[in-house]
Amino acid sequence: MARTYKWRINPFQDYLFASLLYGADISDEEIKKEIFGGISTILEQILSDDDDLMYLSFDIKKKNVYFRVVCNNIISALWLSGIFPKDARYVMECNEFIMNDIKYKFNKKTKKLSYHKIR
Repeated sequence: MARTYKWRINPFQDYLFASLLYGADISDEEIKKEIFGGISTILEQILSDDDDLMYLSFDIKKKNVYFRVVCNNIISALWLSGIFPKDARYVMECNEFIMNDIKYKFNKKTKKLSYHKIR
């Protein structure tokens, strides 16, 4: 059974998915630069401090026909997941974020964001 995609939940997923629909190889270096610019533009509309954009860091890997977005820090992983902490610098220093009884932590070695319920 096929899975369905729901638009307008996460603007970054929408942007990447639309790029794929238009035939872009989002792992191509030139396309990655355009995607970075597009995601930065979206973030400028969301973030209260444009200086926080300096934390945006990710890569897009391709294996066969599959793409994987790999974030290089916790704030990028949260942003691309649709979570926007107010104090990006503090989250970067602590390498964790708590929201709605959920604790998010970023593993710098594996570059994976994990979470668990704390109550």
